[in-house]
Amino acid sequence: MFFDIITHMIGLKRKTIKLIPHHKSWIPFFDKEKAKLLKLIPNMHVEHVGSTAITSISAKPIIDIAIGINRISDFPRYKNKFKKLGFEYHDNRGSKFNKFLTRGPADCRTAYVHLVRYNVNIWNKYICFRDTLNNNLKLAKQYENLKINLATKFKNRDHYTKAKSDFIKKS
Repeated sequence: MFFDIITHMIGLKRKTIKLIPHHKSWIPFFDKEKAKLLKLIPNMHVEHVGSTAITSISAKPIIDIAIGINRISDFPRYKNKFKKLGFEYHDNRGSKFNKFLTRGPADCRTAYVHLVRYNVNIWNKYICFRDTLNNNLKLAKQYENLKINLATKFKNRDHYTKAKSDFIKKS
């Protein structure tokens, strides 16, 4: 039963923009992913970030996971471990400061991993944005309204994501 709920509430076709109300299954889904990740690579810091981690707003049903490690240069050591868990590395989506991985086939992405150095600027931005919106309902609703408006305006997911960036930077 629990699995059936999750499969209907998590996952989205690549490049699709679809927002749904926050769903209680997102938290335990993240918790299971975190446990799997920490079992495979125990010395990581793993946090639920992105809109699915903000309990008062709608979101794309894809779980964003921030993983903090001490040195990005260690990523090649972990790459095959992520692959064993079903994550696919996208060399063209990150930078030398972060690595981007996805889980799920292109027609049903379920998770994004943003692998960054722990406790530096990008890590802190992920955590601060999540915490700020979870603690400020008015600001969270402003972000949700922006996302809803952008979802109707843009069909291109990259343009949608870029259009949100000013709000995220200011918050």
